[in-house]
Amino acid sequence: MYAASQAGVQALSPYVEALVPNGRDATGKWTRVIDDMGFPAGGPRTMTADLTGKLPAGTRKIRITTNLQIYWDSILIDRASQALQDKAESPRLTPVPLAHADLSFHGYPLKIEGTPPGNVQYIYETVSATGPYTRPMGAYTRYGDVLPLLTATDDKLAVFGSGDEVSLDFDPSHLATLPKGWVRDYFFAANGYEKDMDFYAAEGNFVAPLPFLSMGEYPYTPKKSFPLDDAHVNYLLEYNTREMSGNEQRGYWFDYGGK
Repeated sequence: MYAASQAGVQALSPYVEALVPNGRDATGKWTRVIDDMGFPAGGPRTMTADLTGKLPAGTRKIRITTNLQIYWDSILIDRASQALQDKAESPRLTPVPLAHADLSFHGYPLKIEGTPPGNVQYIYETVSATGPYTRPMGAYTRYGDVLPLLTATDDKLAVFGSGDEVSLDFDPSHLATLPKGWVRDYFFAANGYEKDMDFYAAEGNFVAPLPFLSMGEYPYTPKKSFPLDDAHVNYLLEYNTREMSGNEQRGYWFDYGGK
């Protein structure tokens, strides 16, 4: 994508179109219903595109268009909401409050390379305190309780790097008893940002400048800045006090112990 940009080739994120019947023949007209559905960057994974209320009446065909090299091995259409309407039932969405959140150093779990390449798994319990990783220079969130930073979608973020982890505990005690025949699924929702430490990432060697909700693009222009009102300054002074130079190497190797 970087080379394409240099060559003046515009990368087109996947978008979704529906074939709208014209009532006279089977040709119809393709109409865009999602401008940017995203893509599963970084490795094999499952993604969703919400088509609810976006497909014109009579739609029987949809297509995904992009000029990026992306592969899907399975595409499924979920009509659960329509089936529930037929049964006069509706799903219930109940938030489960976050009770505890603790930031700490965990280390580097054992990595198992699968097939195809990039399809990796990690053994969380088998961990090394060392690893061939560095981290961007700057101020990270101090270890300990970070619950106040994770209870709202705002600009007060828990900032952490390689080897760190945030342990979360949720309180399900107020969930209602399920009706007969019902099942419960859990969905985890998070809002945040990720910065790669490579040649293509803007300011990849530094934690700053911090992202914020209204920044638009990143890196943002000199006319914009991270909010510096009293509340945000107090957040920076209270939480982001773990200064890292980027050279605090715990080692250039993995040591998982054992036999």
